[in-house]
Amino acid sequence: MRSPGVSRWMIGIPIVIFWMVMMGFLLHDELGVRQLESVSDPRQQPTEFWLGVSIAGGDRIGQIHVRQAPEQRQKQLGIAMQMEARMNFELLNKSTDLDLVGSVWRASEASRVEFGFEVRSSGYDFEISGEVSDGELKGEIVSAGESLPLSFPVDESLMFSSGFGSAVRFPVLEVGEDYRFETFDPLTMSKGQARVRCTARETLRLGDTEIETRRLEVKMSGLKSVAWIDQQGEVVRAETPVGLVMERITGAEARLPAPERRSGETPGLLSRTAIRPSGHRPFRGARSMTIQLGGLDVEQLGILKLPEDQVQTALGAGRYRLEVPAVPTIKMVEGQDVGANFLAPDAFVQSDHPKIQARANSIVGVEELPWSKARAIHEWVFTRLDKEPVLSIPSALEVLERRAGDCNEHTVLFTALARAVGVPTRIAIGLVWSDELDGFYYHAWPEVFLGDWIWMDPTLDQSLADATHIKLLNGGIETWPRLMPFLGSLEIEVLDID
Repeated sequence: MRSPGVSRWMIGIPIVIFWMVMMGFLLHDELGVRQLESVSDPRQQPTEFWLGVSIAGGDRIGQIHVRQAPEQRQKQLGIAMQMEARMNFELLNKSTDLDLVGSVWRASEASRVEFGFEVRSSGYDFEISGEVSDGELKGEIVSAGESLPLSFPVDESLMFSSGFGSAVRFPVLEVGEDYRFETFDPLTMSKGQARVRCTARETLRLGDTEIETRRLEVKMSGLKSVAWIDQQGEVVRAETPVGLVMERITGAEARLPAPERRSGETPGLLSRTAIRPSGHRPFRGARSMTIQLGGLDVEQLGILKLPEDQVQTALGAGRYRLEVPAVPTIKMVEGQDVGANFLAPDAFVQSDHPKIQARANSIVGVEELPWSKARAIHEWVFTRLDKEPVLSIPSALEVLERRAGDCNEHTVLFTALARAVGVPTRIAIGLVWSDELDGFYYHAWPEVFLGDWIWMDPTLDQSLADATHIKLLNGGIETWPRLMPFLGSLEIEVLDID
């Protein structure tokens, strides 16, 4: 069913928010060892604490509960950690819940880790669980009631983490010291690096209590956050660049009902992730646009090399030109081999699943031309998915069953359906203009290969995506952390638009 307010729902909320609230578990042998001499090894002590989550300058929107304790499994002693996070966001005047539940157990005397995570939002339920031992991760993903196996090699020195850092413990460093480590994230199944640096000792006041803390700068996936830890290495307060704040609260405070918020959006959330451009004002449906990018530091500029194709081309010195191509013809499909990757299924784009293949074949019917197939799938996805924000990990199978979501759900389902009928498709993640919200917002859309890459947008009902789409990267869920350097930093000047 078409939604009259479709243009208001194109914001890729999960891309921006998920990494800000998903708290990880630091489980490295060296962490917790470099403690103050007066503190015994904290890994052998039961720990429990709560963090309240709020938007800077606004009301609390949720809480995180963390527990850690020694636990024996299969006659092996280890450390078990459990985390529960419950949030409620007011997004575009719609209340959206997000529940995250995770657990990790690590053997004390062996390189063995067991883990499980579940993400629930707006009726979507995503689960991943498994075990790491002998340099291999084996597990399963559960989506839409079906179990999908998962197996690949990993570095045994890696730990489980997230885009923010740790809700459990940090190394207790002296001012000027830093700590670097590699990470593995089971939700994106990707590797990364992180750095923790102690910049100061500070006295932090929580309510009527003053706490002596160390101020840490935490850099992970290009995102810079700040955490204050006590002498045991436990988080007292943490802040992220886009305004999410986590602060220690008591169990009694956690059990109190959240204060009522005024109707409307969560204060500052969308405005902090929006990019208000200078220069010419963009408009929906533009055929061409030239932009100048800026606002990034030297290290971020090294990352800022946007993808190029027939739609988006670099002009040098941070300038890019975007042009909507002509309508594809049959001639565009001849003479080029794009490779098997863009036809292959993965853990979230299950293009080989019988349900996906049956639906894709019923949509395209007797159509034989790739562009005709792509347009038929575009129309079906746009008209059959309700437009609503979802804070979860998109899986094509579950989207097919639920028939609702934002740009991520539209894009992952389109990609699976198109690949199922032989149309090479990839996912783009970047920014798009909103007339109603007067800014560029994070967004995802599919691209199909017809001799050249053609950008489509089934969320906005654009069979040829307009020139206000700015692509920051290509790839699936595993590429989400690469957005972090842009958040709160990227600036855009529109030099011309037509």
